[in-house]
This record gives sequence, C-alpha cells and structure tokens, in this order.
Amino acid sequence: MKKRWGWLPVLLGGVWLAVWGGGLARTGLSLREHLVQVQALADTPGSASPAAACDLVRDLREDVAALGRQAGGLVRVAPVLGWLPKVGGDVRAAPHLLAVADGVSEAGALACDALEPALAAFEGRGGGLPGFSVQGVAQLLAGERGALERALAAAERAQEAWARVEVESLSLPLAGKVRLLERGLPLMCAGLEVAAAAPNLLGMGEPRTYLIVAQNEDELRPTGGFISGVGRLTLDGGRIAELSFLDANVVDDYAHKPYPEPPEPLLKYMGSELWLFRDANWSPDFPTSARHMMDSYEYGQAVPVNGVVALDQRAVELVLGGLGQVQVPGSAEAVTAANVRDLMRAAWNPGEAGVSAAWLSSRKEFIGDLAAVVRERVERDPRSVDWVQVAKGLYQALAGRHLLVFVDEVDVARTLARMGWDGAVRESAGDYLMVVDANLGFGKVNPLVDERLDYRVTLYTGGTAAAELSLAYTHRGTWEGVRCQHAFPYVGNLTYEMMMHRCYYDYVRVYVPAGSVLRAATAHPTPGRYLLRKEPDDGRAVTLDGEAGKAILAQFFVVEYGQALTTRLVYDLPRVARLSEGQWHYTLLIQKQPGTDRTPVSLEIVLPPGARLLTATPPVQVVGEETIAFELELDSDIVVEVAYE
Repeated sequence: MKKRWGWLPVLLGGVWLAVWGGGLARTGLSLREHLVQVQALADTPGSASPAAACDLVRDLREDVAALGRQAGGLVRVAPVLGWLPKVGGDVRAAPHLLAVADGVSEAGALACDALEPALAAFEGRGGGLPGFSVQGVAQLLAGERGALERALAAAERAQEAWARVEVESLSLPLAGKVRLLERGLPLMCAGLEVAAAAPNLLGMGEPRTYLIVAQNEDELRPTGGFISGVGRLTLDGGRIAELSFLDANVVDDYAHKPYPEPPEPLLKYMGSELWLFRDANWSPDFPTSARHMMDSYEYGQAVPVNGVVALDQRAVELVLGGLGQVQVPGSAEAVTAANVRDLMRAAWNPGEAGVSAAWLSSRKEFIGDLAAVVRERVERDPRSVDWVQVAKGLYQALAGRHLLVFVDEVDVARTLARMGWDGAVRESAGDYLMVVDANLGFGKVNPLVDERLDYRVTLYTGGTAAAELSLAYTHRGTWEGVRCQHAFPYVGNLTYEMMMHRCYYDYVRVYVPAGSVLRAATAHPTPGRYLLRKEPDDGRAVTLDGEAGKAILAQFFVVEYGQALTTRLVYDLPRVARLSEGQWHYTLLIQKQPGTDRTPVSLEIVLPPGARLLTATPPVQVVGEETIAFELELDSDIVVEVAYE
C-alpha cells in the first residue's frame, strides 16, 4: 500500500506537468500566430484598421502575460544553459527578451485603451468624441495623460531590457526577427512622450504659436534651403485659431528698427548689409537657427512664438502622399506628391505680363494656398486622409532631415534631440564629418548640381589620424551661352527655369572634430567679373571659430555652368580611436545636411601598420592589406564603426 501511495506524487507531478506543458504549448502557439499577424501588419502598414490593430495588440498582451505566468520561472533560470551550441545566446537572452515583450505589449495595450474613443470616432463608430477632430483628440490626450505616462514607463522598461540583450550572440533567425526592436523601441518611447506632452503643444493650457518655415532646397542653405516663406500657426484649446503665410522678404521691419550685421560671408559675397529673417538659418545647428528665426520674427512682427517647424519641398511631397490630391485655387491641375514641385516652380513665374510689382508681392502665394486647402481637407474630411501614409511620410522626412522641429517645451525638445529630429549638430566621441553647402548665388541652381564626398582616414598608433577630404561638384547644365553672372535682375520674361540655369556660387563649411588642424587645401580663385563686388577672390580654405564643439574649415568657390570642380582638404585629426579591452575602436559619424538627398560617399580607412581588422559596421566592401573601404549613400546620418588590434 505504501509503495502504491509513493507513486501518487509522481503521478500528480506528471499530470501537472502535462497540464502545464499543454497550457504552455497553447500559449506558445497563440503567441506565434499573433506575432505572424504583427509581422504581416508591419510589412503592409495600413492593411488593418486602427481598431483591428489594437485588438491584435491586446491579444498579444494576453499571450505575453500568460507566458510570463506559466514559464517565467523557467525563463529566469535559462541563462545557466547558455553553453548550449547554436542556441546558447538565445537562451541567455531569454529573460531580457521576455521583459522586452512584457513592456512593449503592456505599453501598446495601455495606449490603445487610452486612445480607443479617438479611434472609434475616426472610424465612425461613435464613442467618446463627437466626431474626429484635432480639438477632440487634444481633449482626449489631456484626459488620458496618466494612462499614456504609464504606457511610456512600460516602454522605457522594455528599452532598458533590450539594452541588456547581446544581439551579436543571438542566432541568425532570432536576430533577424528582433532587430526591428532597435528602431521600433525608441520610436515607441518618442511617440508616447510626444503624446503625453501633446495637450500643452496643442494649446490646451494656453495658446501656442509656431512658425512653419518653407525652405527651398533648390537654393541650398545650411538648414535645408533659402527661407522663401513663413506661416504662423496658432493653436488654442486644440483648435487652429490662426494660419497665415507671409513672403519671407516682408517679415522684417528694418525701415523702423535697427538690424544686426549678417554673418561675414553674406556681407562679403551677397552684399547683405542687414541680417534679415530670410537668412536666419545660417547655422547648420537647427536649434541655434530656430531660436534666431523666433527672435527675428518676433522683432519684425511683434508676435512671440513657441517653436519652429521647417520643411523643404521633399517633405511636402512625402506628406502629400497621404492626401492623394488636392485642388489649389488657380492651379489648372490637381496637386499631388508627383507634381507639387513642378507646380510650385511654375506658380513662381511672372507669366505673360512679365515682372511687375504685383508679381513681386504674389509670386509665393502658392505655398499659402496649398497650406489652406490641406487644412480645409483635414478639418472637413479627416477620414479621407491616409494617416498611416502621412505618418510614414513624416517619419521619412524627419529621418532624412527634410523636416526639422524645435519647440520650447523642454521634455519634447529632449525627445527630438534623442531621436535626431531637432536638426542639431550631433555629438560624437570619435571622428565626425558634416559638409554644409550654402548657395550664395541668388539662383535656384542646386537641382543641377551633383556632389560626391571622398574621405580617406589614415589611423596612427595611439589613436590620432590624418584626413583627406575631396568634394567633387558636377554641374549638369546643358544650355548654350550661360555665363557666370552673380546678380540676376528681376526684369522682363524671367522664369524659374532661368534661375536654375546659373553658375553655382558655393560657400562650403566642413565641420570636423575639435582640435583638427588644416594642413593643405586646393585653392579655387574666382575672377572679379564673376562676383557682385567685382573684386577677385583667392578661393583659399580657412579655419573658422568653432561651433557646437566642432572645428570648421570653410571655402568659397564658383562651379561654372556645365563644368566640374573638385576641392581637397587635408587636415590632422585629434585622437579619434580608443583602446578598450585590448581592442582599438574607430568610430565615424557622417551627418547629413538638411535639404540634400542621397549624396554618394566613398570612405577609405587605413589601419596602423601591422593592425588586424576585427569587425566593421556597415559591412566592408573592399579590404586591402591595411586598407578597408566603403561605398555609402548619405540619405540619413551614417555611423561607421571599426574594431582592430
């Protein structure tokens, strides 16, 4: 009898194990099915309604919570099996990955619950909002701030857990599935931070006024393009209280107020005696330029503002991708992402009447008219907008620096800076390179100019280095008889296309690590007949006072119409490689100038004599005995990391 009773615990244990194992298997299968659905949704955004997507998030949350209850203890002790071949890295990471899943799913479920009334109203299902509106969403976010902050805390907990995952030790199948978290987690945290702060940004506490700055990259300037127009957007209680646009040339009140002198190159090469709003974006550090825009606008218009949103033509194209088409008064055809750039250029033209005072005051009205019809569309029929596509367009514009944002809300400004969306000159512990071109030729020539960067770094024992940078410019103009004429009078039958077919007057600044020393540079003298002041320029490179913790090398030259020009800078770098645990690490951040697109970059790194390459990111394309090479494309910031011994 005792012997038979002795088997009872074993039998009960077996039954419990079977039940536990069966429940765990069911949870695992459910989780797998829902993850497949999540992947499908990620691959085809917009294929499900927001409500359906939230239902999926809630199902995923139930799976992860069940998995934590059923297998949490087992997962916590899994790292002791990290010695297993092939899957040891996966097993070691299991507790952290479960914590990531827990935080992400909790954050998603909390956010969906908080936003449910807005989603219901948006889809026409009734709910807590009387129809979908920006004002209603602002009120909802204000009421759900506590829930959004809890969601943010869960997302931050997931990000902390992800930081403990050794991605390089994961098996290839698992690494491929979870690498999306590297980009997705910061985006989730940023979105929740902005959502929590949105009521204040939307004027729920007090009215907020922002500048919408239109930058024309056809005439490239440091933060994206020449400032052609500026809108003033005032939000009060979540509604648009005012949206008006001005030509940038009429913002200032220099007839009645004193204005400071402009940066020296604007005075020297363009004859600008006053620093006006249209030239306020001289610093490539957008927070610096944005503050100057705000101060200059308030000085000229006597209206204080709380932030700046700057966008170029590419950003407009990306946003219009979610609106389909809109009809702008006076335009013969509907405006779409595909034709908006051509229509903006055509609207600038004087027409058969030629240049006149009326044309001078109205040539930029298309920008304001387009903004007005977009506003009317969003307010009148928000469900006609593909908001997923708009969100994707905004993200691409932010990542490519076609859209820059600065606000005086400290927490939001910190979020924008962390994501790289504020357009600031970024900090870098190692090597750094940012090429900043400024068109000082009064023309719209940049669409006809291609640029290429060739950068060669020779690393020395001890971590210092020598750098050689070549900047190659190719002017693709094909018109006959074009000569270099600096100023171009606004008379007669002037057209936008004529403004494009000009020589390229470029003032380039190269931002490099502090402590760098210029050793040699190619000079490109400019004859006096090419210049507004009729005096020749020696075209030599110089070292300027630093900015944003960087040294600056600068040079002025003219790329003649239909010709090519290459300038070469040779300089010494301070210590840009660091020794850690017996390995040397060289890092390079190449920062993209706003308003530019897909600039090719050729990079060569020469290792110290006798050094051996260990790892390189991105993948090395050419490896010599001591030289490694990369062919890159600068459509967003590039980070290069090389380890050697």
